[in-house]
Amino acid sequence: MRKLKKSKILLPLIILVLVLTFLLVLQNAFAAPRKSAPSIKYRVPETATTMAITGDLKYYDFVKQESALKLALYLEGTVKGKDIQRSSVYEISQSMNTWQIADTLLNKGVPIDCSHGCPGSNFDSELLPGGDLAPTIKQKYEWVTTYEDCVKSIGHDGGQLSSEQYAQKTGIRKCVSPDGREFTQGKEGWTSAVGG
Repeated sequence: MRKLKKSKILLPLIILVLVLTFLLVLQNAFAAPRKSAPSIKYRVPETATTMAITGDLKYYDFVKQESALKLALYLEGTVKGKDIQRSSVYEISQSMNTWQIADTLLNKGVPIDCSHGCPGSNFDSELLPGGDLAPTIKQKYEWVTTYEDCVKSIGHDGGQLSSEQYAQKTGIRKCVSPDGREFTQGKEGWTSAVGG
């Protein structure tokens, strides 16, 4: 008889603990990935599928769970009779929760015209996988402090050396770093490049 009373009390207690655990896990799945983050612009191309959009936002850490975003989009979209607008730009942040991201994607798109081409990235500012902001050109080349550093920095981001003819004519060798600073061989410091 005592065993029966214990099991009658224990079973509801176990169920309550399981339900509370499930609710905590569910709440965490919809929470914002970061406490504070800047707002950035997210462009949804005309041909983007919902799966590509939700995948992008998970990959770049705008949502904790892709399935939570899909559910929020489905529930919000069904209730309001809306879908994500393609060829639009959205302002989002990694400090927004999943419901806020879904609301933004369903209600706050600003149409864009890409008839003359659109940027290569869907994000403005550029993001690294995992969601961190990519360093700016200035940040990437802050290590450049001399003419010799400048010569080493020239590459796919740009940069330029003065011509050999210029050096022969003037006796001066110049280098413009990818971030637009001009260095002169044998001189300390730098100046802003012409037009930079």
